[in-house]
Amino acid sequence: MDPLDVISNLDKVIPYYQPIYGADTQSCVGIEVVGRMNLDNIHSLEFFFSNDLVPDDYLLEVDNHILIQSLEEAVRSNFKGSIFINRHPSALLTDDPESLLSIFQAYEGKGIKLSNIVIILQHQLFYGFEKELKNLITYYQTYGIKFAINSVNDKLINLEKLRYLSPDIIKIDFKMVQQLHTSSFQDLLHSVIHVARKIGASMYYDGIIDSLQLRNAWKNGGRFYQGAYLCTPQPTIKKLNQESEQLKTDIVKYIRGEKSKLIALRDMTNLIHQRIEVAINKYQINSDLDAFLLKISSELNSFCFRMYICDEDGFQQSSNLFKLYGEQWELQQKYRGRNWSWRPYFLETILKMQANDHGILSDMYRDIETGEKIRTFSYPLENGSYIYIDLSYDFLFKHNELLF
Repeated sequence: MDPLDVISNLDKVIPYYQPIYGADTQSCVGIEVVGRMNLDNIHSLEFFFSNDLVPDDYLLEVDNHILIQSLEEAVRSNFKGSIFINRHPSALLTDDPESLLSIFQAYEGKGIKLSNIVIILQHQLFYGFEKELKNLITYYQTYGIKFAINSVNDKLINLEKLRYLSPDIIKIDFKMVQQLHTSSFQDLLHSVIHVARKIGASMYYDGIIDSLQLRNAWKNGGRFYQGAYLCTPQPTIKKLNQESEQLKTDIVKYIRGEKSKLIALRDMTNLIHQRIEVAINKYQINSDLDAFLLKISSELNSFCFRMYICDEDGFQQSSNLFKLYGEQWELQQKYRGRNWSWRPYFLETILKMQANDHGILSDMYRDIETGEKIRTFSYPLENGSYIYIDLSYDFLFKHNELLF
């Protein structure tokens, strides 16, 4: 279908509505308005809005046609949730800001609050126009209108631009990232979530097609969920599933599963703590820290591959005791005197151990020396030093609760 077919058949262009569910209520808290064309069959208008050759005035004409129909439907249905509309950034910047605002304001008296309007923008479409767009976003926000930025595409994301624009909502579309490797997607999510926290934005996950993606969204701070797994777009608001039993059932399942993992992780952490405590108490700590490490290595050989001792400022006081292969240990003296305070959470972990007088298990990370994924158990010693015990991946692999 040619874009001109859309303009010449504007009377056939209609809105469809896909519900957006809230994590807190597990019910419909908003709708996203999507364009459809009713010819012999219902056709998506994604080809029209994603075509860079379509003039801005065409985009605006079709957008406004869909918008007015959707606002009328919201009034008829007495819909009180949020209304998410998609706008092409170029068309939004070309248009007079008062023009779109006047459409919204015309429906205020009919029960549509400006604070319930959310404008969705695709982040890859406004490169080079960030300053102008920032000013426009700020202007609309003074009226209570919110902005969501769909932050991921095949070229990933510019986090600085996302931070600069400071949207109210950050949208993650699973359809756009399904080609990414799982670990790459997780790394991407962590970066986006970090920015969201800094700017106070809510996370909105779209394109959810199965329980696995829903769980990923839930576990990664999702406040809003949308996708065919929960409900497909419908021709009227009244046909939407206002309550999602699937979402309610799945969230309870996720909560129970996550609690089970955390309890298992806690129990394993306590077990490791006890084994280290027994080993350390068995031998007296003296000035020869390398000899001390060699003594306790036989007690801890089954689950670790490296040990070293630092002071509270992160300066290494001992050599590295490193397991070469099997049960053979080697002292690596070149590490003595090095400082590790630059590592993320190093000093924070020191302060936590000082406050709680208890060992701390790190998150999973990739070791610089070996390239393997490991965890480190930090433990406070009586002489004011701290021992760091790196757990081997083989040990982690045997205990699934340590792998997440």
